[in-house]
Amino acid sequence: MMQGFTRQETLALTQTTSSRLAYLDRTNVIVPQKYGNPKKPTVIYSWEQVLEIRAIANLRKQISLQMVRKLVAFLDEHGLDATLHDKHLVTTPNEVFLVAPDWSDMPQVMKVADRDGEGLGQLMLMVLPPLNTVIQDIWAAAEASQVVDFESFKQRAKTIPAQAS
Repeated sequence: MMQGFTRQETLALTQTTSSRLAYLDRTNVIVPQKYGNPKKPTVIYSWEQVLEIRAIANLRKQISLQMVRKLVAFLDEHGLDATLHDKHLVTTPNEVFLVAPDWSDMPQVMKVADRDGEGLGQLMLMVLPPLNTVIQDIWAAAEASQVVDFESFKQRAKTIPAQAS
């Protein structure tokens, strides 16, 4: 059984565009596995990459793709895990903050991207949905999709959405 998701399935699950997937690949933000003919390879995305693409799509509703790239670059350059789907991020139109929970007092907030590369600014306008919301959105997209075989999807998705209490 195939372990990943085809390009068409990934498009359906992440609700992004083919050109966005190509851009993410070309800029080395999300690089899928490629098999077969180098001119027109079969492209397979992992579950983690599907989550990441959906997280980027959510971020894109708030900030530019260039800011997303700056965010990933900052995390990578500072030795932090550069994945976005499991991060608590706060955005303004020109800034991105990473919120690291520290239950001893208040959460720590670190500015991780800025359009002009400047210091600290305003703190919060919008918070991205938590990871479980992203996972629930992907499961709902899979179930509603005419492209994704839902039974096969259930076998390949590595995370089952948490049930509401």
